[in-house]
Amino acid sequence: MAVIKGFLIRNNKYDGVRAVIVASQSSIYNYYYTEAQGDRYYFTITGSTASKSMESATFESYLSFTMSGANTYDFTLIPMSTGETCFIETKASCVNTSASKGYLVDTFGGFRHAGSTLPIIGSTINYTTKTDFTTVGVTFSASGTQSISMKVTGQTSETLDWDVYIKYTKMFHTLTSSPGGGGGGIIYPSAPAER
Repeated sequence: MAVIKGFLIRNNKYDGVRAVIVASQSSIYNYYYTEAQGDRYYFTITGSTASKSMESATFESYLSFTMSGANTYDFTLIPMSTGETCFIETKASCVNTSASKGYLVDTFGGFRHAGSTLPIIGSTINYTTKTDFTTVGVTFSASGTQSISMKVTGQTSETLDWDVYIKYTKMFHTLTSSPGGGGGGIIYPSAPAER
């Protein structure tokens, strides 16, 4: 009988890791600093002396901002590299200045980096929305081939206070390719020391 040694997966929780999220609006760039928490999962081939490789990571954080009028803000949220996938579960809400109108959205979906494109897995992102507005909205889209963006749209003659709970899981799929992973610009902590 053949014996096949597998691999060991470890979880390294992190919190307080600071992320910079860039928002653009009419060629004006705003930088938002937020601290995140999550889990980073590593695998090591059993019996191997090779360094640990990353397989998946979760990211949870929060944004709060105010916007006026029918502006659109684009937030660059999720850097992507070839072969990676990203699963998005983000919630957002806003109210106008008098709190006479509100907006809620719960998103579900994901993207895969195919090398030259960032297609949506299954072709759509699901948005469950409740709104008192006509143009207010949140959508996700690919930003070139390097990241996923969240677009937030306001409404004419309204000042909106937004709260966004960002949650996504990144999969690096290094088990089926060469060891490595981690993606450019990712702020997750380094692999833990061997136990």
